[in-house]
Amino acid sequence: MTRTSALARSATLTWALASVLVLSGCSLGSAVPSSPGASPAPSATATAAPVALDCGLVLPVERAAAGLGLPANSLFDPSAQAAAEQQPNGGATQIIMQDAAVALGGLVDCSWSAPDNGTGRLTDDGSRMLPRVSVRVLPNAAAEFTASEPDTDDGLRGLHPVDLGDTAYVACHPPEHDSCRAEILVGTTWVNASVSPQPTEESFMAFARTVVAAVQAADAVPAATPLKRLGCDALLAPADLADAVGMAESQSTDSEVPGTYTSGIQPVAESRSGLLHCGWSSTDAGALSGGVLVTVLPGAASVWRASPPNRANSSIRFDALTGLGDEAYAGCGGDTCEVDVLSGDAWVLVKQYAQPTGSLDGTKTLAATALANYLANR
Repeated sequence: MTRTSALARSATLTWALASVLVLSGCSLGSAVPSSPGASPAPSATATAAPVALDCGLVLPVERAAAGLGLPANSLFDPSAQAAAEQQPNGGATQIIMQDAAVALGGLVDCSWSAPDNGTGRLTDDGSRMLPRVSVRVLPNAAAEFTASEPDTDDGLRGLHPVDLGDTAYVACHPPEHDSCRAEILVGTTWVNASVSPQPTEESFMAFARTVVAAVQAADAVPAATPLKRLGCDALLAPADLADAVGMAESQSTDSEVPGTYTSGIQPVAESRSGLLHCGWSSTDAGALSGGVLVTVLPGAASVWRASPPNRANSSIRFDALTGLGDEAYAGCGGDTCEVDVLSGDAWVLVKQYAQPTGSLDGTKTLAATALANYLANR
C-alpha cells in the first residue's frame, strides 16, 4: 500500500465521519481542520438577560410567605382588592394621583397580605390587622436616604444600625404596634421593608437579607432628570381665594416640602414626580370659608385615561365640565366641591371644603386660576 493511497483513505474516512456527525447533530470542532484562508466560525456569546428592579424580583410571593411564616397560597395582593369592596371615598381622585405620583417618581411598591389568622393586633373597631409584608424600593436615592435616616421622629424610637446592605437601620415596634421595619441603603438604592405581625428581629433580618440580595442582582436604573417644582404661592394668591370663595387672611401649606412630617421613602418619590399638594386655610378663627386643596401631577395623561375622575370610587358625583383644559369634571358631595382638569399631560385637582357646603362656582374659578398659573410657570 502506498503512502498516497493511505492518505486518500484517511481523508475519505475523515470526511465520512464528519458527515455522520453533522447528520447526527454533532460537530467535529477542532478535529476537522479548516481550509486555508477560511474565516473562523463565530462563537456564540451568552448575553445575560436583563434583571428588572420590580416586585417579581424583590418580593415574589414565596419570599413574602417566608417572611410571614405562612403558606404562599394563603397570601393575596392587597393592591388588587376590587373597588367594589371599598367604601366610596371623597378623596378617591387624590388617592389615584398620589399612587400614580410614587410610581412616576420611580418607587417600586410591593406588598402581600393574608386573611385574619388571629395573630394581628386588634384595631379600634375590634377587627384585627391582617398579616402583611411590604417592600418599597427607590433607585438613585443615596443622598435622600442619608438626609432622612435614621428618622428619630417617625415613631420608631428603637431604630439602630445593623450589618445589612451598605447602611441600614432596623427597629421592631413595641407590641401595640406589632411590626418590624428596616431602612436600608443598597448601593444608591433605598429599600424600605416591613413585616407584621412582629417577627423576631433575627427572622426579620433573615428576610431583609434576601431582599437586599435581590436588589443587588438588579440592573442599574438610570437617574431621571428632576422635574421643576413650583411653590404653592405660585398657584393661588390670597386675593384669588378671597374673591372666589371668601377666604380671608389665607395661609398656604406645601405638604410635599421635606420636613418633620414628610420624611421617608414615599415623600421623596412623590417629590421626584413633580407632585404638588398644597392647602390653604384662613387664619381668621371666625371664617366660614373652610379650606382649599390643590393637587397637581405632571405626566399624568395616561393615569387620567385609565382612571378618570368620573369613574373613581368617589362619594362626589362628577359631571363633565366644558371650557377648561382638555377635559374636566366637577361636582360636590357633602361639604366638599371638587374640580379635576386635564391639560396636556398635567392633572390639576382643586377642592374646597366649607360648611354647610362648598361653592362649586368658586371651586371652578380657583381651578381655572390654578391651572393658568401652573402652565405659565412650569
